[in-house]
Amino acid sequence: MADKTNQAQAYNCISCGAPLHFDPASGKLKCDYCDSYYTPEEVEEHFKNKESEQAAERTDDEFKSYSCSSCGAELLADQNTAVILCPYCGNNTIATAQFASNIRPDCLIPFAVEKKQAMQKYESYYQDGMIKKFLLPKSFKTGSHIQDIQGVYIPFWLFSGSGDIDGTYEASNDKREGDYIIHDIYEAKRSGTINFKDVPADASKRMPDDLMDSIEPYKLEDLKDFSMAYLPGFLAERFDVDEADDKKRAEDRVKGTITEKVNETLHYDTIKSRNEKIDVSIDKTKYALLPAWVLTTRWNDKEFMFAMNAQTGKFTGNLPINKGKYWATVILSFLILLILGSLIGVDTVVAATIGLIFAIVLALVMHGVMKPVAKAANANAYAGDKLELSVKQDSFLRKEKEHSPQSRS
Repeated sequence: MADKTNQAQAYNCISCGAPLHFDPASGKLKCDYCDSYYTPEEVEEHFKNKESEQAAERTDDEFKSYSCSSCGAELLADQNTAVILCPYCGNNTIATAQFASNIRPDCLIPFAVEKKQAMQKYESYYQDGMIKKFLLPKSFKTGSHIQDIQGVYIPFWLFSGSGDIDGTYEASNDKREGDYIIHDIYEAKRSGTINFKDVPADASKRMPDDLMDSIEPYKLEDLKDFSMAYLPGFLAERFDVDEADDKKRAEDRVKGTITEKVNETLHYDTIKSRNEKIDVSIDKTKYALLPAWVLTTRWNDKEFMFAMNAQTGKFTGNLPINKGKYWATVILSFLILLILGSLIGVDTVVAATIGLIFAIVLALVMHGVMKPVAKAANANAYAGDKLELSVKQDSFLRKEKEHSPQSRS
């Protein structure tokens, strides 16, 4: 990982001298004055060659650093970016401060989604589907301040390495014979290795881990060497979670992937017991900036944060729920099934059980639609397609017979 001081460099149009900003649609820096476009490499090369004369003209505030007086976020922005509010807490009193970091990112993914697209996606997000339209409080839309959505380069640690597993499992295949269930018991042994590359873990204390996990995956094959030329027009946050503190998150995700891959090789009806050891080895770490559109809004004295993967366009965030409608729908569904069951002659206990199960499932579905944000349990998008097994051994142990009379109607 490169350890250099970030040099604050403002980039102006090579043709007319007006400020440039990075344009996600073209992947180039654009001049709004003369409509010129330049690749980041062209701009970097130009200013590299002109470095001596530019040094005399540059001022310290061409790139400014800001510290949010509410949540403490350290943000870097060019002088042409209007920093109105903090993307993490929505606070609009951001003071100029020292961007206290001498560690230069290794790489980044440039923005590919424009602000207009992010705003449209957000507006359609809370109107998408009958459940959202029904359960979202009407006043939330008017108070969400969609125009305040901001483009932010989020700091990430990317971990690469391998994971090994050595496991023994007791499993069974089951079949019914009259009033008995026959269990054929087996012992399965699995040992193997899987490689993974660039498993991400966000390095911002203010950015919720589950929100960042939920807008994955990033297409990390598009990573580019870090250049300040990609920053104009956006904010960039300094990392405040150390590499060592994020390492366990990445390891846990890799372990989740290994467990899933092993399960795919255990072709049994039931896994009765597991005895496994999983070791994860991190060989390489990179410090990266990954692009996101972020909006934090307050409603009924509660904070709601939404984020879009500014490379792929994936958008997510938890929405508020009209609790009155939510519980009324759950209770009504239970009562309807209970009444219908009684009308067609179903036993009351059976009808109540069916109604309760349906009501619980409906409640979970509605909650999942309104609250989709969740931590990632695996690293499948960043690991190999399959677990390379060195041991795959299945041995029959015994047969067990369980008395389980079938119901007689």
